[in-house]
Amino acid sequence: MSSARHWICSVFCAVQFALVGLVCTHETLWLLERNLTIIPARWDSLWRSIDRAPSLILADWKGADPIWRTIVAGYISGAGIEAGYGYFAPNVPLPHALIFECKYRDGHFDYQSPVVADAAAHLRLTTLIEQVARIDDAKWREELIRLLARSTWKRHPEIVSIRALFGSISSPTAAEYRAGKTEHTFTCQYIYSLALPRPEAAGATP
Repeated sequence: MSSARHWICSVFCAVQFALVGLVCTHETLWLLERNLTIIPARWDSLWRSIDRAPSLILADWKGADPIWRTIVAGYISGAGIEAGYGYFAPNVPLPHALIFECKYRDGHFDYQSPVVADAAAHLRLTTLIEQVARIDDAKWREELIRLLARSTWKRHPEIVSIRALFGSISSPTAAEYRAGKTEHTFTCQYIYSLALPRPEAAGATP
């Protein structure tokens, strides 16, 4: 029995460390493929070729089997190894933001950001929004944004429609800051018009 337990633990550790290595490799190659490092762009095709194996195993491509994608994504997310293991900070990327343009029954508009319960959840939300920016599948990106909008519908049942604006935020350059410019610039990349949920869903309590 002890031998069997030892064998099971060994297999589990091997799978765990193999997945950590694959996630690390895939994250690093993703940066290299998109010229986010100082390595010359002429190597892009090489990085894409190497990245085929990690992408295939991690099901991180459009034609991946949905069942396998769900199994792998569920495990690496549950184990906490889905992100953060790649080559860190080859440059400082632009942060992203999600803004909801809300129209109310009386005709007025306001703008809101996704709201979460506490500071820990806010950190996870920030990470999720950055992951959304990297999604190539438009339908999956829209579905994630729709899920994030659900709490806004629940908190404000008087909203009749929502437009979700997703984009990047750029800070002023050093020269602009010295010249007195302190405003950040929001560049919209995607716009989604979200349908009004059923009345019972919109009025449900969180």
